[in-house]
Amino acid sequence: MFSIVCVLVLAVHLVTIVEPLSFVKVKNARLYLDDRNYIYVGTNFWYGANLGSLGPGGDRERLKRELDHLHELGVNNLRVQAGSEGPDTEPWRIIPSLQPSPGEYNLDVLDGLDFLLSEMSKRQMGAVMCLNNFWHWSGGFAQYTAWADGPGAIIPYPGDYNQFELFSARFYEIKKATDWFDDHIRFLLSRKNQYTNVAYTNDPTIVSEISYLSVMNVSTENASNYLELYLEP
Repeated sequence: MFSIVCVLVLAVHLVTIVEPLSFVKVKNARLYLDDRNYIYVGTNFWYGANLGSLGPGGDRERLKRELDHLHELGVNNLRVQAGSEGPDTEPWRIIPSLQPSPGEYNLDVLDGLDFLLSEMSKRQMGAVMCLNNFWHWSGGFAQYTAWADGPGAIIPYPGDYNQFELFSARFYEIKKATDWFDDHIRFLLSRKNQYTNVAYTNDPTIVSEISYLSVMNVSTENASNYLELYLEP
């Protein structure tokens, strides 16, 4: 009788651990989870997909330890990088990158992103997926611009942040660059997690997907003008 009780207790405990998240929803400009205010403690975990990779730079045991520690601290929302651009020979970059060239994906890093999301789900943690930004360390808008400019394009790395931001802001006016980024968004939206067998579009672990349109010095008038042109219907 004692052994049966133990088994039942263990089964209930396991069900509690893997109980799926509900989707975070927006009502009247507020976030809700299960009809209650969604209150979270978040932190930046940009390197999670690389840490979850089985390739260079990956360390899954470390990833699980760090997620456990964050969970113990009450952190339940992580900003993770779901867009990093190559080539991996560029300075100050996340390497290996998720997308070494337009439409080409590093399968190890992509698998690492799947693994990261599956481990976060086990800990009831939500992911804010950063798809693009103005920072040089991820590739971002500057790299899309350089790809569109063609072979030999030189990114004016900081140093002079004003010059770098103006170069990056050209992303908004170059159709080839924005089309490539749209393709990246579509690629992720069509992906199914290889560990949970859940499509990204159906995975409540993914709270939101964002592109940091505003991570620039907004006092840079010309850069802001590029953004306005991009946002016009």
